[in-house]
Amino acid sequence: MKAMKNIYIFDEYLSSQKNGIGIYLQELVYCFCSLKYNICLIVFNAKTEEFKIIKEKKIRKILFPVLKIHFVYYVDVIEKFLRLYIEDSLENVFLINHTPCDDLMESLKTYFPLSKIVFTIHDFYWTVSLMGNIDEYEKVIKNAYMAKNVNMRSNMDYILKMYKKEMRMYELADRIICLSNDTLSILQNIYKINKRKIYCISNGLRDTKKKDLLNEKDKDTKRKKLYLRNEDKVLLFIGRPTKQKGIFELLSAMHIVLREYPNVKLVIIGDGDEVSIKEIINASSQIASSIIITGRLNRKDVKEWLTIADIGIIPSYYEQCSYVAIEMMMYGLPIITSNGLGLRNIFIDGVNAKVARIESKRQLYQINLARNIINLLDHPELCKNLSKEAKRTYKTKFAIKYMKACYMKLIDSMYRV
Repeated sequence: MKAMKNIYIFDEYLSSQKNGIGIYLQELVYCFCSLKYNICLIVFNAKTEEFKIIKEKKIRKILFPVLKIHFVYYVDVIEKFLRLYIEDSLENVFLINHTPCDDLMESLKTYFPLSKIVFTIHDFYWTVSLMGNIDEYEKVIKNAYMAKNVNMRSNMDYILKMYKKEMRMYELADRIICLSNDTLSILQNIYKINKRKIYCISNGLRDTKKKDLLNEKDKDTKRKKLYLRNEDKVLLFIGRPTKQKGIFELLSAMHIVLREYPNVKLVIIGDGDEVSIKEIINASSQIASSIIITGRLNRKDVKEWLTIADIGIIPSYYEQCSYVAIEMMMYGLPIITSNGLGLRNIFIDGVNAKVARIESKRQLYQINLARNIINLLDHPELCKNLSKEAKRTYKTKFAIKYMKACYMKLIDSMYRV
């Protein structure tokens, strides 16, 4: 009889509740629970006044209170607590979800030598600075990038520093999980990681839409409550409204779209810092009556918008395996997306989405977005076809059963003789 596996999942609560990692962890815990593994969440910056260990629905939780600085700087303290409450074992698997965690991973290797370490790549450090441009990144790590000023040189030095930390993490990990084929290619071609160490596992999502779907009458009622007219066309953007997410290109595209369709409303769901919100307000000042900024919403309210929206927009320069994309497909929204990293592994132009090509000149990308939005508004039948194929893509690639099967295969792979 096989010994029960002990899965220890690391989480930084404050950040994961604001991004896709939070949803990922919920779905991951569901997968492991259904596989009958012992689950323990190790949560930093948890909603607790002091260190505590609790048990909820058969899940053990080791909770660290809010720390003054990032938890990775408390490795010595964390290691002492973990050694008190976790016994090293061949059956242990530590799943790391945040970066940089090289010091923490090295500590785990030292004090839990029998245990396995799995690192999941939810993002690379360089993607923010370089807007997901792989070619530019290769120049930086080969010291071939020509910095135009001191600030740019400093930024390049930081990227190189983080590259070394990433390499260290990948060396310490027994397995590396990437969420898209683009990331798999980057790991092999740029980081030169052995393919045997890498598992490409797409995010999965449980289908909860059935209880949320509305008939046309209920849909109209919901729209009226949100002060939307029947003739309004709702474009839905979900995520942090940042440059990397393509929000400013989308706002510029709206100026073009509104000339053809003045009844379009762009709904922006997601919170940003004070600077980014001010920039968005400034960028949309001339079309303010057509922009709805909700800020961060709870899951129930997000689902409400998913049920009444006409088109979903994902203009990001890069993603890993976007839960926004998966959820929009699950709800059957016709989608307009970019051909950015990660997204191009999910969507095929004219099949399950319309793809607006990212161009070197931002203005051209803005025009591409606008043309695709107008195209969908012009062609209701195309919207129906894209909606149908989007739902098919979710069911055949991103349903939770596929994620569950892949993680079971991953865990088993580390214990084959």
